Amino acid sequence: MNDLIKNIVDNYIRIKKKNEEVKKFKDSRRVKIYSSYKLTKEEKKELNNFYIKHYGKKIPDTWHRHNYAFSGKFDVRFFPELLYIPEFERFMNLDKSMNYFLEDKNNLYMLEEYLNVKMPKKIISCQCGTYMDSDNNIISKDEVIKKLYDIGEVFFKISVDTCSGIGCKILNFKKDVEINSKLKIEDLITTFGLDFVIQEKIKCHESIAKIYPNSVNTFRITTYRWKNKIYNVPCSMRIGRNGSFLDNAHAGGIFVGIDDDGKLHDKAYNEFKDEYLMHPNTNYTFKNKKIELFPEVLEKCIDMHEHIPNVGILNWDMTIDEKGQVVLIEINVNDGGIWIHQFAHGKPAFGDLTPEILEWLSFMKKVKLKDRKKYLFGMNWRGKE
Repeated sequence: MNDLIKNIVDNYIRIKKKNEEVKKFKDSRRVKIYSSYKLTKEEKKELNNFYIKHYGKKIPDTWHRHNYAFSGKFDVRFFPELLYIPEFERFMNLDKSMNYFLEDKNNLYMLEEYLNVKMPKKIISCQCGTYMDSDNNIISKDEVIKKLYDIGEVFFKISVDTCSGIGCKILNFKKDVEINSKLKIEDLITTFGLDFVIQEKIKCHESIAKIYPNSVNTFRITTYRWKNKIYNVPCSMRIGRNGSFLDNAHAGGIFVGIDDDGKLHDKAYNEFKDEYLMHPNTNYTFKNKKIELFPEVLEKCIDMHEHIPNVGILNWDMTIDEKGQVVLIEINVNDGGIWIHQFAHGKPAFGDLTPEILEWLSFMKKVKLKDRKKYLFGMNWRGKE
């Protein structure tokens, strides 16, 4: 494929991604949220001037109104989803082969020692239809059946091309039958697909489990490289509810802002702005609560990102186990989203770096695909930096 065709394809994908973000905000539930606030003339003028100056053109005010509806605050530096996945994430994570490698939950086990981090113990994995044990030895289907026989509760997830907890299951094996599906192990395996992992269930640290005990509640930490420094955007904690074992917001969970020192914000939300001063099932109040071990989690994410310097922005799903050890659940590289952090904190994801990042996006859109690597992470685009 010659460079001209590559550039045309790249531009098509970027426009397609933007259209997808616009479509998301045509959902009647989101329309109801952002329609509750209209910008004043002064705010509209400030927003337009800011984007014309730093991005080269105006953007729709939809995303700023939506952020305002959650936070009660207007700030031109709120970063719109319209530009996040289609442009910022796309330009920051330029090495697509690396992105797909990190997105495969099974590949992360190859990095466990390199990143010096604990992960949920693997029982069985399958990549491209090949079964492997916890030591990555290739095993037969019969050996898979033996390992699952009477093992009890385990966690199953598809390892590629999934998000928001899709395909995740709690499986419970009693002798040769999985109790929930009532299928024999040999029949159940045929439904698993070609790429999956079965792990031991994690038991969360008491400080996390008491909020809601039925899910592995996780911290969503987004780190990004800007020039030669790793930053983190304001962090969030995701929590399950209503009997679900999933904590993802798209799967019905709630989320609450957490400061870098581990202090929880007073109020949690769901995706469509229902507000919770306490957990709806456990009555755990968020105000004045602190996850004391959280700074260790954040420090670990920054350290791990420093070991993967060729990827610009990474979304880490982390927790703390019952022994107080930091645990990496998975890394999300593609279509990560920035909304959850801004909603939870009521402040812009990139803070004072926002103007420079917008100017860099405007510049990168004009750079041919083959030349973008020269200017990754905001390097050198204004001359030697």
